[in-house]
Amino acid sequence: MPRPDTIPHHHPVAERSRTWVELGLLALMWGSTFLLMKVAVPTVPAFTMAAVRGLLAAALLSMVVSWSRRGSKPTPESWTPAIVLGTLSGWLPNVLTAWALLRLASADAGMLSAAGPIFVVILAHFFLKSERIHAAQAVGVVIGFVGVGLIVGIDPDTIRSGDIFGKLAMIAVAVSYAAGTVYSRWIGPQDAPRLAMRQQLVAGAFTVPIALAIEQPWTVRPEPIAVVAIVGLAIWASAIPIWLYFRLIAHTRAVTVSLVAYLTPAVAVLLGVLVLGEKLEPTAAVGLVVVFIGVAVTTRRRHPVVPARAIPPTPTNTSAGEPGTSRIDDAAPSGSDG
Repeated sequence: MPRPDTIPHHHPVAERSRTWVELGLLALMWGSTFLLMKVAVPTVPAFTMAAVRGLLAAALLSMVVSWSRRGSKPTPESWTPAIVLGTLSGWLPNVLTAWALLRLASADAGMLSAAGPIFVVILAHFFLKSERIHAAQAVGVVIGFVGVGLIVGIDPDTIRSGDIFGKLAMIAVAVSYAAGTVYSRWIGPQDAPRLAMRQQLVAGAFTVPIALAIEQPWTVRPEPIAVVAIVGLAIWASAIPIWLYFRLIAHTRAVTVSLVAYLTPAVAVLLGVLVLGEKLEPTAAVGLVVVFIGVAVTTRRRHPVVPARAIPPTPTNTSAGEPGTSRIDDAAPSGSDG
């Protein structure tokens, strides 16, 4: 019989505190994406940035996967999911975000990214038979679009300044991430850590020839702060949060992890205002709150949530599944990073 001092003790309060710390770190990492890209885009072209970010993140994730799978034999897998997700949740939104941030404040970009879960609900209605929109979700979608309209704030000055095109690009980013989320649900359980590594590899490798052809990266003279920002994007805003998400979703209820959909845009806005001194328009701030209300309504479940054991291939939430596999949950955030 084991001695009392050898019996492991579980401390629910400590575990909950750790979960919230990890959730806060995850939101901080993904929320800082817009700040780091805003710092880098003036001197580093979009495709070059996406290539370096993706390849460096893939290299780091490859080391993590190799270390965690020591002694196990790799199983043959199709590269199709990695190619699709490397596009929808990788290089395409990365390039569009970089292009948009040449025209937008990072706070505005972060606010528009909050609409991602609304697009998930819409796309899931058409492509996933089990995810038809019900009446409450339809109301949430309408509310969300009202909020997006307030953030975009179409007026003559916005159109003349070109801001409207940057905002439309960020809406396209939200749609792209949402499509990646729905596709992840459609393909079913996957080996998430390996898929995430391959996704980053595709995101980086696909943009290399484009960068070489149209941006001639050997002629780029980035400022030192831009170099730091790109390395930060690969490590701080890509590789580490993906690993942290795997850890978090493995021992936390999916509905809890889905809160990152609310926290990440809020962090992006705060960093833009506090670090870059960006101005937050009152109408846009109200629009962000309205979007959050719409997201809350659209992602509210009608049935209890089963604790998640699955690990997602992209920055999205998961539902219960086999350990080491991924399956996207209908309350999932659509992600802010590829």
